[in-house]
This record gives sequence, C-alpha cells and structure tokens, in this order.
Amino acid sequence: MFELDPAAPNVTASRYRQVSVAAVDSLDPASLTAHFTGREAYVRTRFVVARRRDRPERVALVELARDGSADLFSPAPAARVLAGAEECAYVRDDRADPGIASHLAAAAQRCPGARCVVVEGRYSHISFILNPDPIEVTVVDVVPPAPSKLADQVRRVLDSTEELPPVTVTEQIIDSRDLLAEARRRSPEPGGGPQPVLVPCRGGGVDIDGAAVSYLDERPEPAGPWTLLGCERSRRIHDWFYGAAPAGVVDWCPRRFVGPGILAGDGASPDASGPSGAPVAPAAPGAAAPGALVLSRCCLLEEGVERHPGAVWVPWGATLGEVRQALELLVGERAGAWTRT
Repeated sequence: MFELDPAAPNVTASRYRQVSVAAVDSLDPASLTAHFTGREAYVRTRFVVARRRDRPERVALVELARDGSADLFSPAPAARVLAGAEECAYVRDDRADPGIASHLAAAAQRCPGARCVVVEGRYSHISFILNPDPIEVTVVDVVPPAPSKLADQVRRVLDSTEELPPVTVTEQIIDSRDLLAEARRRSPEPGGGPQPVLVPCRGGGVDIDGAAVSYLDERPEPAGPWTLLGCERSRRIHDWFYGAAPAGVVDWCPRRFVGPGILAGDGASPDASGPSGAPVAPAAPGAAAPGALVLSRCCLLEEGVERHPGAVWVPWGATLGEVRQALELLVGERAGAWTRT
C-alpha cells in the first residue's frame, strides 16, 4: 500500500501539490494515523505536514496511501507517520524555493539532527526533505579575479534547477598570489629583490605588493627576467610571443590541486618545477575528502566538459549550460542518492 521506504535518503516531493498542510490538536503518532486514515484528501495529495494548532512551528510528516481513484477528492485508505514531531524541524526562509532540492538541503544544514526538515519558503510554499544527506561537490578554483566565477556559476545553477538532487557546495579556492609568495619563500630570487611578474591578462585583477606586474595579453616588451604566474596556456602564449620560456614559472593550474594524493589529504604534491626549473609552490593537502566529487576548470579545454571518475572539468570561460552539464555528470555518480516522489 505504501511504496516509499521511510529510511530512503533525501526524500522530497516532486511537486508542491503533493504536499498539504493541516492544523491538528495533537501530534501523537497514533492520533495522526487515526485522524488521516479514511479522511478525504485532494487527488494529488500524498504527504501532509501536520501542524499543532496552538504551536504551528511544531510539525510532523504524514504519508497518505492512495487507491488510484481519479476523483478530485477521495478517502485515504491508510496513513502513517514518516517523521514525528521530535524528529522534525520547521524553517521559514523567504529566499528558499521549496521546489529546489538544494534549497531544502541548505535549510536542513541549519537543523543538525533533524530527520525531517519542513521548509516554508518563497511564494509561501511549503515542502520538506526527509533523511537529508545531500551530495557534496567541491569546487576547486583559482583567484583572482575574486570571487570565484566558477563557484558563483555553480550556485546560480543550483538556485534555478529543480531537476538536480540535493547538493551542497564546498569551495577550495587557491589564491595565485599565495602560490607566488610560497615559491619565493622556498627559493629566494637572485639580486636581493623580487623579479617582475607576468600574469595572463589585465582583466584578472592581479595586484602584487612589491612587484612590477605586466600583462601577457598586452604583449609587453621584456624588461629583464620575469616570473610567469599562470598555467600551460600562458606558457604556450609566452613561447609564441617571445620564442623562449620565461625565467621562472609559478603554475596555478587547478589540475595541480586535484589528484589521488591531494584528495586523500596525505600531503602529496604535484610536480613542482617550471619549464626553466623555477620552483612552483606545492598544493595545500586536503582539498577534498576521499571519494569527493570535484568540479574545476581548465583553460586548455575549449568547450564542453571533460569527465574523470569523481571529477569534471569545464572550460575557463564556461557557460552556465556547461556548468549544469558538469553537475549532472557528477551527481549521476551517486545513483540512488535522491528519492524524489
């Protein structure tokens, strides 16, 4: 009669109209079951958020069995309590859209320990998430420019997509200026002062204290040895412009921060040398937990996405469509993680 597994992860209603709200005098499970069994309900109603009449913030979640009747209203042949009052939390947040699973997951994060979180959000709509266990995606990106464009794009996609399961986002943001400072600390530059720094483009917004900064996209005339703060694409452009490698390279490619050693947090570091032997700052360990899902970007990828187990790459100038495709591929690796009714 009931098809839903009450222990299934991330149970959400696929449509608002599946969820009804009813004021009751008691949230005792036996009373709720008796109250809703045989009670007439709208044809689309499958769940009832039962609210105590005198304390509307106290709620329980009830599931109704339906007999397949096409009548506009029909009695529920049975009812059961999926989450009692002691297991439920009630959240009011006008910014949350209860039709978006990631918004429900975000509300659930504010209520640790609650097995069911009922959310009253945008448009005064009400829905719930039962057994919240959202899929965690780690965004690995490099700044400046700040804030991270990729992290912002991910949140914009999640804020507007009803077809994705509950996702929470962890940001692993690397500041390229910190990498440069670490490289200089590990291998002081000759001459008693820092070399000029060459960065990919003026639009990146890189400003480095105590160093003269030039921009590769302006094809500046070399004023002496400089350190390239960039990635493989920048190296290739430099070679094209000047016919030689730069005196030093600090590689901030996000790929350096995603790999078996880094994901395991064991302190392993990717290759730490530039084309001319200049030191490259090591990646910080622990970028993501073992088995984490990682989304990052790479300037060598022109369009589309590049997929690896547990990680997806998008172009440096990714569109929102490419970011959404990447998220769909990542969460697809967590089959059964979303129970959408």
